[in-house]
Amino acid sequence: MSLPGDGTTDFYDALAPMFDVMTDWQARLAAEGPFLRAVLEEAAAVRVLDAACGSGGHTLALAGWGYRAAGADASPGMIALARAKAAAAGQDVPFEVADLAGLPAQFLHANRTAPERGEGEEAPFDAVLCLGNSLPHLLDHSALVEALRGMAGVLKPGGLFVTQNLNYDLRWKTQPRFFAAQGGELDGQNVLVWRFADYDLAAGRIAFNIALFRKNASGWEVRVHTTPQRPLFRADLHAALSEAGFAEIRDFGRMAAPFEPFDPDKSGDLVVTARKQ
Repeated sequence: MSLPGDGTTDFYDALAPMFDVMTDWQARLAAEGPFLRAVLEEAAAVRVLDAACGSGGHTLALAGWGYRAAGADASPGMIALARAKAAAAGQDVPFEVADLAGLPAQFLHANRTAPERGEGEEAPFDAVLCLGNSLPHLLDHSALVEALRGMAGVLKPGGLFVTQNLNYDLRWKTQPRFFAAQGGELDGQNVLVWRFADYDLAAGRIAFNIALFRKNASGWEVRVHTTPQRPLFRADLHAALSEAGFAEIRDFGRMAAPFEPFDPDKSGDLVVTARKQ
């Protein structure tokens, strides 16, 4: 997921070619799919927007499970990759370049297609997903609320919102710096993605870094890209959700079945569901 104006779009455009190299989609969807399908079925969702879709892995899975899925991301590189994957799989899934706050402008008009709807009547989604630790890229409270309002704007009343982010109530205390590297092959070259973080406690910021390695005829070359993040604590997310018009907020410790309660001192993730009022 990326946002215009803060370097995040460039960060994810640079990562896009290697994103599927570093993501084991088969294993990820096997773990996350039962949770997502359970909460979507509970909400009787049919039309689902993956609002920070990256390379489209979740979006295409949703379509394969029978949902009317669409994807959005502010990174043109990620959207190009998602569209190419959809075309290769023969899936007619719309992917659009849009940031979270701009979702209503991008999707509401595009979805006024059914002849039974009145002129200009909106056709909102039944559910909106915002996965992959996307919300920490919003660097202040007002930006977070604006993004949540954008997602609420494409939801029908009572529609479901699902977000998955890291547990910063824990991570801000433990400050893990280095994460496992993922490697593979891209365009006939060996590639490696290594992620690491730097913490600025005084500024309340995290510098999220990715080192992209490629092995060519002369050896390994590496480029490091950095984007800022704001630690997203559960209390702050709850407050922003309420301000943006959401209720029935529920917390989980992971996006997997069976459902696991959120423990701020132990859970790896903070997964939150809410309903638009």
